[in-house]
Amino acid sequence: MKSQTLWTLVGTATAAATGIAMRQAMKKTFRHGVFDPPINPDRDDVEWRQALLWGAASGMAVGAARIVGWKMASAGMRRTRRSRRGQRLLARIED
Repeated sequence: MKSQTLWTLVGTATAAATGIAMRQAMKKTFRHGVFDPPINPDRDDVEWRQALLWGAASGMAVGAARIVGWKMASAGMRRTRRSRRGQRLLARIED
């Protein structure tokens, strides 16, 4: 496996996991503090204000979490490449 492919897999998995975790945290926070997050904004009982607020808040939070995930994965890969044990592991994976 190429080093770039490995980095893509690790970075994408980390970004996806942090995005999912942030979305779940946002749902719990909104339920306790503001309102129940709309599952389907097209329904008649969902107000425009709720749909727009949920979309903006969750979009910003998940986007920021994905960036944090990419940065964490990048730092982890750098640390792995610097250590001897990590270099041996990467050499085995890349073969």
